[in-house]
Amino acid sequence: MKKVVALIMLAVVLVMLCSCLREYSSPVSGFPAEAIKVNQYSINCYYDEVEKLLKGYQHLTYYNNSETIFEDIYMHLYPNAFENEDTAPFEPFERGSAYPDGFNTGFLNIDSVQVGGQPGDWEYKSGDRQVLRIRLPQPLYPGESVEVDIYFTVKFPHCHGRLGYGNKTVKAANWYPIAAVFDSNGWNLDPYHAIGDPFYSDVADYRVSLVLPKNYTVATTGEVLKKRRYDGKNSEWTIRADNVRDFTWVASEEFLVSSKKSDGITIKSYYFDKETGKKTLEFATDAISVFNRCFGKYPYKTYSVVAADFFVGGMEYPNLVLISKELYNIERLFTLEYITVHETAHQWWYGIVGSNQYTEAWLDEGLTEYSTILYFEKKYGPDTAKGLFENLIKKRYEDYVAAAGEEPDVNIQGTLLEYQDSEQYHTLVYCGGALIFQNLRDIMGDEDFFKALQLYYRNYAFQNATAEDFIRIVENIGDTGLRDRIREWLVLGV
Repeated sequence: MKKVVALIMLAVVLVMLCSCLREYSSPVSGFPAEAIKVNQYSINCYYDEVEKLLKGYQHLTYYNNSETIFEDIYMHLYPNAFENEDTAPFEPFERGSAYPDGFNTGFLNIDSVQVGGQPGDWEYKSGDRQVLRIRLPQPLYPGESVEVDIYFTVKFPHCHGRLGYGNKTVKAANWYPIAAVFDSNGWNLDPYHAIGDPFYSDVADYRVSLVLPKNYTVATTGEVLKKRRYDGKNSEWTIRADNVRDFTWVASEEFLVSSKKSDGITIKSYYFDKETGKKTLEFATDAISVFNRCFGKYPYKTYSVVAADFFVGGMEYPNLVLISKELYNIERLFTLEYITVHETAHQWWYGIVGSNQYTEAWLDEGLTEYSTILYFEKKYGPDTAKGLFENLIKKRYEDYVAAAGEEPDVNIQGTLLEYQDSEQYHTLVYCGGALIFQNLRDIMGDEDFFKALQLYYRNYAFQNATAEDFIRIVENIGDTGLRDRIREWLVLGV
């Protein structure tokens, strides 16, 4: 292991020497657009297939893009939610599906931290170890950066959730120390929650080296620059990903892969069943084509749809989505198409235009669900789309309201902690959110509605937007009374 760590350290140094600093334009109030710099992650790791352990070294160049002087910085350690059964991010009824052989622990241990090349002062901020606090040796002023080195170990649980391994795949999602977002509300340190997608992150650049068993095929965020023999048993994958909110990879010994190029984008399908795997490639390609026309062009070179040991259905990550391998069945083809398209739409609404999925989940999920209906409208015609909207979205919402009694809870803009269960969350956030977007389209008309979505996409690409940002665009293009209408729908229902 000492030899492995030494090689990892050498590789990181070489990556750091070759890396370059990038900037992106931003309309962030109070800070010059030309000075906004994205964080830089260089991660090198070695996965032990037998022990299900990953040894990692991460070099982070962290930029203070706020107007606040930092004495500390914070990082999420999401795998520690999997350490104990009572903190595992699943509702009670889901645990049998998440852990088919019973609970199995996972974790992320911090082995050491250095700041500016010196031993760092750090601690786990909470009892469940989901947040890392790093005290800085000197204040970090606006516009300045700090270099942070972290050695860490991840234990992959036998789990069919976002992180873990199953019979077919190893899934590394939300797996490394990732910088928390600092915004107008301060540091966002919300824990991994069982309901919704409890993640909120800034875009960053990644240079990643993965050492994995040589018989593995890897689906990943970003572009694979090269694959080389590492030793007799392992291969090293070198990957680059720029302007992405997270970095995810999935590996399997049994992946079949199909790909095609469309609009300059290489689209890949990783699967185990040939017939449905190729159909999934078709669904993803058609979805990207529709959303390119409706919202604005997908800005990355690659996109992958990945069949995985994943009981939930689907989950979005930058350039890559997880789809339950159980959906790859010709009898479930419609569900496979719907979920593939929904997760593909998230590349625009989450991936490119970010938002706080913990406090304003409706903004990305409602728009993504409505975007899915738009796909069916453009591909199969308005009658098909109308039928799906009426039966899958409107009826579900109306049935919930009818069953809830005289004073139903119809708060669409709640935080994840405010929803009783995933059923209520899905009905209000997905369905209620989609109803809001349909109402806006009905009021504004197609020309102004799509103009608003395209402007929202263009103005907030690679940033984190808020509901207020979206509402401001809508009222500037449409009627000024739309602000009050949207706020009313969010609180009182649609």
